Amino acid sequence: MFDTHCHLADSPLRDDVEGVLARARTAGVAGFLCPAVEASSSRAALDLARRHPGRVFAAAGVHPAWISPGATPDLSWLVRMIAGGELVAVGEIGLDASIPGADLQGQERAFRAQAGLAREAGLPVVVHARGALDGVVRVLESLGPGGPGGVLHAFGGSAELAARLFRLGFLRGVGGTVTRSGSTRIRAAVAATPLDAIVLETDAPYIGTQSRPAGRVEPCDLVEVAETLAQLIDCPLDTVVTRTTANARRLFRLDREAAR
Repeated sequence: MFDTHCHLADSPLRDDVEGVLARARTAGVAGFLCPAVEASSSRAALDLARRHPGRVFAAAGVHPAWISPGATPDLSWLVRMIAGGELVAVGEIGLDASIPGADLQGQERAFRAQAGLAREAGLPVVVHARGALDGVVRVLESLGPGGPGGVLHAFGGSAELAARLFRLGFLRGVGGTVTRSGSTRIRAAVAATPLDAIVLETDAPYIGTQSRPAGRVEPCDLVEVAETLAQLIDCPLDTVVTRTTANARRLFRLDREAAR
């Protein structure tokens, strides 16, 4: 399995990275994308990728929660990091209206700027959308087809909306929320989304599952996500694992990376 969204550089995971990765390997998770939220965490993600080549991969970017109202973030460090050629994605980027005093216009400027850098470099993006899904969709559709696509992290939209964005190269990130029996709307939307448009994620340590509380999630909990998805779509677990892993490796161009 491939965990397309795990914050290995965040506490408490960073305090026991070797143990976290070992438990994940035992559970059958062999690949990890570590996203970032600003410059410091981007450097930490890249350091982890260097320490665990072929298993941990880094994304870099400025999360909307780190966009100060009225300010324009300095992205020169991101330009340099992209130019270094070691990133497999830009993110996590997007819009978040749930932040008190959120400057959505400023968030959108930063989102567009980072998406533009990613597109120029041929890198997919990891997209965060909370309370501002319409705005995120507007930005992604304005970029047009033919780009490198990306992952819609913890995507809460319908199967129809997922299909629209899939045509632009964006895959639905399916994580802990789908494991909860009470998440009927999300479970129905995920069940109606084709497997070719899905990748698996944990958002470790943050988004809880039915059996693991938020803040204590690890990549090994991806098993629970995969098993739930297999049940929802009435598909063998091996098929879910094989196809979602292939989707992730294709999106992040990891087979090409391995051949370099």
